[in-house]
Amino acid sequence: MKKLAVMVVISLFLVGCSNSTYDKAMEQAKLALANGEFDKALASFELALDEKPKDEEAKASYEKVVAYNQVKEDIEHAKWDDALTKANHLLKEEALVSSMKRGLEQFITTAETSKEQDKMVSEKVAQIKSVTSEKKYHEAQKLIRELKQDESVKNAFERFSKEVNEMEYTVNEEIKKQEAAELAAEAAEQAAKETVQTIASASKKNVYLQKLHEIELSLADLDYLYESGTTVEMREAESKTYTRWDNALNEIYSVLKMQLSTSEMNSLREKQREWITYRDNTAEAEAAQFKGGTFESVQYLSTLARLTKERCYELVNIYMK
Repeated sequence: MKKLAVMVVISLFLVGCSNSTYDKAMEQAKLALANGEFDKALASFELALDEKPKDEEAKASYEKVVAYNQVKEDIEHAKWDDALTKANHLLKEEALVSSMKRGLEQFITTAETSKEQDKMVSEKVAQIKSVTSEKKYHEAQKLIRELKQDESVKNAFERFSKEVNEMEYTVNEEIKKQEAAELAAEAAEQAAKETVQTIASASKKNVYLQKLHEIELSLADLDYLYESGTTVEMREAESKTYTRWDNALNEIYSVLKMQLSTSEMNSLREKQREWITYRDNTAEAEAAQFKGGTFESVQYLSTLARLTKERCYELVNIYMK
């Protein structure tokens, strides 16, 4: 700005000294305003004010240009509301030159359009966060891809690109984990089928020992829940683990009903009732270590799963034929 002011002084000197510096500065300032050269106009008004600090015309014009540049700066920094407020206020000023009026109107159009685009992108980002929190990673991936390819909000997207890229990385990593877990489950299922075919003619005991082994292998598909480290997902993993062992226990018990004599089954039924009491009491005791905490339910389910697994092996090894 100082350099521009010096250039204005030099130009005034070259024109001649017949007129005052103030008059020439005002003349050049008005010409610059008409041409839309606002920085040059500002420097000329500053020079005029140096000559006549209390001149109302120079002061008013100077303040208008300063206000105009503030709107421009707000636009450059994406401060849309500030830009709109200042631009609309300045447009109410009397005797605005046409170049400044056109510039302000363009700033308003830019701010309103950009503000609407920011709103659209912000809503889309919130939607992506929501589906990601629900573990709908493929849906989130699709939404991110659509947002990146949407040319209508390209400029607004740049202001959210860092946040979106971070979400995209997280989503892609979770999808990889899910796919790995699915592949592991498929491999375990295939191995189980092959094993079952191999031992199809074996005794029930061997068949069910193999089934129990297959259940242990199948638990690998829950690893991604433990890796997340959150209490909610760990509780979900322990619940699913317990359900698998409990289903196996019920199946084993049904087979034993057909294999054992009436007296043997009556004896086992009584022992099973005692075991259920032991299982529940033990689970409550171990969970009590975390009484009132979020991990209490995780420990309770974990103990149920462990004891039920042990009972499955006991029933097969001791009673099954």
